[in-house]
Amino acid sequence: MTYDLFLAWRSLRSRPVQSGITLLIIGLAVALPLVVLSLSDGARRGIVRASDPFGVLVIGAKGSGQQLVLSTLLLQGAPVGNIPTTLYTELRDDTRATLAVPIALGDNVGGARLVGTSADLLELRPSTTEPPTFRIVQGRFFEAAFEAVLGSAAAQALGLTVGDTFLASHGVAPGLEEDVHDEPYTIVGVFDSTSSPYDTAVFVSLESIWHTHEHEEDERLSAFDYAIEPTEPEQMITAVLVKPAGFIEANLLWQSFSTGTQAQAAFPGQELGALFDLFAQVERILGAVGGLVLVIAGLTAFLSLYNAIAAREGTIALMRALGCSRTSIFRVVILESLIATIAGIILGQLLGYVTALVIAALLTAQSAIPIPVQFLPTQATLLWLTPLLLGVAAAIIPAVRAYRVEIIQKLFPT
Repeated sequence: MTYDLFLAWRSLRSRPVQSGITLLIIGLAVALPLVVLSLSDGARRGIVRASDPFGVLVIGAKGSGQQLVLSTLLLQGAPVGNIPTTLYTELRDDTRATLAVPIALGDNVGGARLVGTSADLLELRPSTTEPPTFRIVQGRFFEAAFEAVLGSAAAQALGLTVGDTFLASHGVAPGLEEDVHDEPYTIVGVFDSTSSPYDTAVFVSLESIWHTHEHEEDERLSAFDYAIEPTEPEQMITAVLVKPAGFIEANLLWQSFSTGTQAQAAFPGQELGALFDLFAQVERILGAVGGLVLVIAGLTAFLSLYNAIAAREGTIALMRALGCSRTSIFRVVILESLIATIAGIILGQLLGYVTALVIAALLTAQSAIPIPVQFLPTQATLLWLTPLLLGVAAAIIPAVRAYRVEIIQKLFPT
C-alpha cells in the first residue's frame, strides 16, 4: 500500500496544472456551502442572542411586525412609526405588565443611534433569575435632560468618556452640518457590554429628545428620514418594551393590540422566525449552487484521471510487465483521486472557515449583531463524506480502464 501511495503521489505531481485545477475546484465546492451554512447558523445565533437580553413584547406603530422588532431590538432599518406617550403610561399602569420601557429613536451622534428612554431600562433582564441587562460600569445613569450614557461599543467608537460633551444630529446616520442640533449633551456614564446592538447606542432621556425636536418644522418625512415626527413631538415615542406578567397576560396584551387601531404588539421570537425562514430559502438556493459546483469538481477529477490514464497506458503496461498487478494499478488510480479530493477538502475547509470569519467580522462591525462562526459536526461530516464519495466515483471508470490495459497490445503494437 505504501508503494501504491508513492506512485499515486508521483502521478499527481507529474501533472501539476491538472492536479492543481482539480484541487482548487474541489476546494471551492467545499468552501461555498461551508460559508453559507456557517454564516446562516451564526446569524441565527447572533440575532437570538442580541434579542434575548430583553425578553419582552414590543409595542409600536401599526405596520410590519418584523420591521418593528428589527428596528427596536436590533436597531436595524427605519422605525415603523411613532405612538403617543399616553400609550406608554397606560402600559406602565397595566396589571398585565410588570415593566414598560419607552424607546424613542430619531437622532445620532457620529453614526451611533441616540435612544431616548427612562430609568425603567435598568430593570430589563432576560428572566427574573438573571441580572439586569444594562449595568453601569463608569459614572451613573442620566438624571436630567441632556445627560447621556454611552453603550460600551459607542464609547470606544466615538472616543468619548464621562465628562465629555457632544452635539447630536438629525436622523440615524451622520448628515449635513445643518442637521446638527444646537443643544449639547454631557456624558455622565458608560454601560457594560450587553452583547447586543444596544452597545452601539447612546442613551438619553425622553425629555431631551422632545425638547430638541419641539421647534422643528412640521414636514412630510421621506423614506430615509427616521426622526421623531414633528407633530407634537413631546407626546410621541417609537416603541415600548413590555415585560408581561405571564404567558396568559402576554397573549392578552397581544390580542388587545392586534384588534385595535392605535398600535401593534409583536413577539420577537415569532417575527424573527419568519426571518429565519428566509435564511432557509437562501440556504437551499446556495446549497444547490454548491452541489452543482461539487458535480463540476467530480467531472473535472474524472476527466483529469481519464486523460492521464489514456496518456500513460504504455507506462502502465510496462509496470505490469515488471510485475505490478492489475489490482495494484487499480488502487493507484483510486488513491490518486482520493489524495486530490482530500487535499481539496482540506483547502476548502480552511478557505471556507477563514472566509466565514472575515465576512462575520465585517457584518458584526456594520450591524453590531454578533455572528459566531462555530464548528458544526453534521456540516463537517457532510462536507467530508460527500466529496470523498464523489472522488471515488470519479475514479472508477479511469481505474477500470487502467486495470484492463493489455501488456502485449501496448508494448508490442502490430
